[in-house]
Amino acid sequence: MLEFTLQAAWEGLGLVFSWPNILYPLAGTLLAMTVAFLPGVSGVTLMALAIPFTLTWEPLPVVLTFGGLVGGATFMGSITAILFNVPGTGPSAATLLDGYPLAEQGHARTAIGCAAFSSALGSTFGILVLIALVPLMTRAILAFGPPELLLLLVWGLSTIVVITRGEVVRASIATGLGLLLALVGHDPLTGELRFTFGSLFLWDGIGLVPMMLGLFSVAEMVDLSVSGRATISKMRGAGALTGSVVDGARAVFANFGLFVRSALIGTIVGIVPGVGGTVASFLAYGHAVQTAKDPERFGRGDIRGVLAPEAAHDAKDGGALVPVLAFGIPGSDATAVLMAALLLHGLAPGRELMTDKLPLVFVLIWSLFLSNWVTSLVGVMLVGPLARLTTLRVRVVAPLVFTLAAVGAFADQQRIGDVVLAFGFGAAGYYMKKHGWPRIPLVVALLLGAGLERNLHITSRLYELGRIDLTARPIVFGLVALIALNLVVPHVRARRAREVRA
Repeated sequence: MLEFTLQAAWEGLGLVFSWPNILYPLAGTLLAMTVAFLPGVSGVTLMALAIPFTLTWEPLPVVLTFGGLVGGATFMGSITAILFNVPGTGPSAATLLDGYPLAEQGHARTAIGCAAFSSALGSTFGILVLIALVPLMTRAILAFGPPELLLLLVWGLSTIVVITRGEVVRASIATGLGLLLALVGHDPLTGELRFTFGSLFLWDGIGLVPMMLGLFSVAEMVDLSVSGRATISKMRGAGALTGSVVDGARAVFANFGLFVRSALIGTIVGIVPGVGGTVASFLAYGHAVQTAKDPERFGRGDIRGVLAPEAAHDAKDGGALVPVLAFGIPGSDATAVLMAALLLHGLAPGRELMTDKLPLVFVLIWSLFLSNWVTSLVGVMLVGPLARLTTLRVRVVAPLVFTLAAVGAFADQQRIGDVVLAFGFGAAGYYMKKHGWPRIPLVVALLLGAGLERNLHITSRLYELGRIDLTARPIVFGLVALIALNLVVPHVRARRAREVRA
């Protein structure tokens, strides 16, 4: 089996890097990068729009193109997070915790360089692990059922609360509010409407795109406008910016142990269906905080706070292909659209795809690998011009971002109500920032709320019917121990800190 897998991997590599096949992933990558740089316009939207144009194509160019589209949108979301405090994607919300403070200090070049190298190396790590796991995919997937997924999501939420140092109570409240917002709309079990207050607009729930645009981009621009600051980086000219791409790359190798652990976290989380990059990024960030000797530096512009989530975010792409290709279980919106594209071209996930058509699987894997490296290299090439964006006058940037936020909110579902919602969340986000309320737990709780509720319903029902025995599931005990560790460690550290001060 190993020899067959390596032969398929070599054949897929040859198909990707042959002429003119290589043009497909390159074109898909550059197109996805361009679209992903616009706030509120996601790579998933681009992938969905691309499907009708590829219906008459042969399977090979389709796989090549969609591999590029999946990988191309990942890194650019982190660029907007670092430069403008606007998470282009859910997973890049973790990057802004330290990436934006670095940009404010004039170190945008270092932050972007670190993100680029972490992303490229993280994706390489994830893909190498994926290749090694191809023969073992079935066992890896079947180990996780609804109870494990439920506890994994709870672990993710507890990690997000814990890493908000000094604000655990407020972070817990914000997480609870996010979970409440996730309940708005249809009940997944009964189909009944909840918390819609008679409004048709709320039937589909709270939109993630307008919420993120409001809480971060609109709120940040309001804060900048009233702060009296001339530019985002507090520097009046590009010559005053410090840091470099080389410094960012050195940071990756100087913290190589953290990089490997973060990439491993991303890969493992990516394999689990329905979890996604947001959990991977925040778990890696939380791990970085909890294992640091100086955790108080995080959130104020620590380069490790960029390295860890970026490595995990891109490493998870390789792992996320495991449930899609082996069982047809998409773990995110992007992999759901990818699976739809594969099915439309007769590439049904499962035994046949993983045996007779295994070279095409590796075409997808190598296309994703190429795409991730291209995005990082292009990001490095553009680091100078991108960093200069932080020296633009606030009076120029703020109206532009407000406009993009309005357009992005409307473009998601073509509803004027989403624009109003974005600016409403903008007001809430500005209030939260000024009064020290963390915004990230609110967003992540909304992101994970649906999966949490769904797996809670399934687990409860299976337990009532006697179909599962939780005491016979070792992964459950492991996850419970990790959640308990998340809750205990902050108290232990706080007590030690008080003893040191005394």
